[in-house]
Amino acid sequence: MSLSRSIICFLTVCFAATLCSAQAPAAASNNKPEDQVAQLERDWLAADAKGDTAWLRRIIADDFIGSTFDGTLLSKHDIVPDHSGAGGFAGATLGETNVRVFGDTSVLMGIIKTAGAEPKQIRVTLVCQKRHEGWQMIAAELTHM
Repeated sequence: MSLSRSIICFLTVCFAATLCSAQAPAAASNNKPEDQVAQLERDWLAADAKGDTAWLRRIIADDFIGSTFDGTLLSKHDIVPDHSGAGGFAGATLGETNVRVFGDTSVLMGIIKTAGAEPKQIRVTLVCQKRHEGWQMIAAELTHM
């Protein structure tokens, strides 16, 4: 790779990082951890609905692991699309949410109501961890209700 191409790649990465940090989550940093984690769930659904892959990459940990309705295991790569565009939760709304925080780790259990002709309720369990980048999703399981 030429030096100029390396510089362009480096500047592109810096620009992307600047954009990510400029899109601060709606939750203020002085909120209770429970509120910050609940906001993380709202940010996740909003980013998925907008197809904001940069934001999804930021709030979903690189070592994320999840489970689908049929038990298939997922990684971050499986749930963050390679392209922008609305994701599978576009139009979804949140129902009841409960958050428990244990130091730098939290468990969120809530209900997501899908949009569409035949809306469904999904129970979501998220495990989040406070890291250098802020709260990130490290594990998730979705269950039909």
